[in-house]
Amino acid sequence: MTKDFLKDVLEKHIAEGSDNTIWWDEERIPLHTIDQRVTDVMSLKGRTAVVTGGAGINLGQAIVHRLAGLGADVAIVDMEPAKAAALQESWGRKPGPSAEELAKIVADRWDVEAVGIYGDALDPAGIRTILAEANERLGRIDILVNSAVATYVGELATATPEQIDAAIAGTLAAPIHSCRAVLDHMIPQGYGRIVNIGSEASRTVLPDLGLYGTLKAGVAEFTRHLGKEVARHGVFVNGVNAGSMWGPGRELLPDTWQTLYDHGRTAIQRYQLPEEVANMVAFLASDAASSIVGTTVDVGGGMSL
Repeated sequence: MTKDFLKDVLEKHIAEGSDNTIWWDEERIPLHTIDQRVTDVMSLKGRTAVVTGGAGINLGQAIVHRLAGLGADVAIVDMEPAKAAALQESWGRKPGPSAEELAKIVADRWDVEAVGIYGDALDPAGIRTILAEANERLGRIDILVNSAVATYVGELATATPEQIDAAIAGTLAAPIHSCRAVLDHMIPQGYGRIVNIGSEASRTVLPDLGLYGTLKAGVAEFTRHLGKEVARHGVFVNGVNAGSMWGPGRELLPDTWQTLYDHGRTAIQRYQLPEEVANMVAFLASDAASSIVGTTVDVGGGMSL
């Protein structure tokens, strides 16, 4: 084949009278931001956000506080308190506040509206119910952060079919269903910001994280495709790859060779604060990221280098 058919179509379009003014559309270009500080452009005042897994003691709470700190009203989505506490204890962690308790803390600290919503964000029907409630209670949904996850950690040779299916549902399918559901809110209003939480395990090979890393790589690829698909509606989709996170005031978990391997792969040679990852989430949720689309940013301290 010697012809470039796309080039021929474009040249024909130009010959017939191409209108190049469509690329400089002052209604769509954020000219108002030119003379603003970056911190002003990052303001989320007047915006509403939904964070799945928002009461999570590691990243979820940090994201909620970062978004609220920029002025957003926030819906904090999590499991029922007893179920969430049992899950945290199974991981060797002390349970934190429930979604409703955290909402009060956030509202008092940042002077925003914050609500707690209980439900199964990993279930296709559950996330639609959650988003409908968030829309009713906050008035609209401008920002969605998909942070909730359920996965499998271990070698594939020891995984059961049920564990594999559950990991696919909880790590890859869940954010896809969540994005699909929120588009029914964002596309009609012509505005939306979606941030999918990934992992630097998707960019390198780590012990016991092969299935998890593969599925998070799928989330990054989905983010890329959906970002291209819906940007024309004013809905921007991006992602953040987190690393190994821990916060102050919590007893460290015992070292294993697997965790030491993960930490040793980082360039910063330390744990990350969840807030360090949440900083990028907040940036991508703001209008400061007005030309970033379909991109997943590595924020794991150089784990995949």
